[in-house]
Amino acid sequence: METQTQNKASVTLPKNGRVVTDADQYEESMTDLDDFDLAKIFTPQIDMEIAPVMAPAMLEQIESLLAKGNSFRTLNDKYVEKFVVQGNEELYELLGGVYGFMLTVNESPYRDHILMRMREWLAREKAIVLQETTAIETVVVRYIMPAERQTAFNYARVMKVAFLEKIAAKDLAGYIKGRGGITKIQDTQANEEAAKDKKELEKKKTTLYEKVLIAKVKGPGLDIKPENRKIHFDLAPRAKDEAIFDFALLTPTDEGTWRVNQIVTVPKSVGDPFIQYIGKNSIPDERVEEAKEFLDKLRAKLGITHGYGMEPGDVGYVPPGNVTKPPVEKDVTEESQITE
Repeated sequence: METQTQNKASVTLPKNGRVVTDADQYEESMTDLDDFDLAKIFTPQIDMEIAPVMAPAMLEQIESLLAKGNSFRTLNDKYVEKFVVQGNEELYELLGGVYGFMLTVNESPYRDHILMRMREWLAREKAIVLQETTAIETVVVRYIMPAERQTAFNYARVMKVAFLEKIAAKDLAGYIKGRGGITKIQDTQANEEAAKDKKELEKKKTTLYEKVLIAKVKGPGLDIKPENRKIHFDLAPRAKDEAIFDFALLTPTDEGTWRVNQIVTVPKSVGDPFIQYIGKNSIPDERVEEAKEFLDKLRAKLGITHGYGMEPGDVGYVPPGNVTKPPVEKDVTEESQITE
């Protein structure tokens, strides 16, 4: 029979310490966290070294980890080349084949019957319901590549644009690549260029409209000083930028005047679209150059050589501080659509 001997444990108490044997005594011994000051425990030495010095082992580990990171970067580059770049090229080739198939179906005397069979299969096997009026490119793409709707829409749009551009099936892959990829093809190149030119023209008209209004601030005009200051409502106190102009809410009266109901300050994101709408509709496309000439004459008449919306490169611009002769006044013909 084995006899076990257990040594007696001993506990050494710190100075002024005590052993708590009762629950009430334990609660009394706990520190009140409201009065506990953690900062008193950690008192830094004034002359202690704050910035750690890298040990050789630390430097070695850092270099080792960075080397592994570089290895993963190389693997990522290989992945992009193999699966993304080459994958896109293969996808473009596949779309070229599907596009050629679509052209064949389109020229078939049994076109409508083939498309009906495709729609029936999609409804039965994929629960994709297409109408009889659905475009042929959409039906063919969903039948062959029943991907999610947005992807199928992008593929079908490429084929529609290619058809309008009279692109041959064998040339579709190169066409997609040349246009910058599938998602970049939104319309025919001619239509996209026309839309881009129109957008640039509208931007120019808006800028001219703004500059004419800003220049007119230096000339005579109708100034209002509402007696009731509550009439002004600031909706942009926390906005990053305010709109260039404040907006007045007016009501026409029977006497041919306007009653000022409220003056509103709005954020730039709200005011700019409104100014753009007025600008692009107040200056006809064929009178843009005329509006530019009017602005130059207006600035010359008002003596504006900088500020008031004037920028370097504008006609008559003189940097602030430069000495220049007073501008020669010219007659400014009022243009109702351009300046009023």
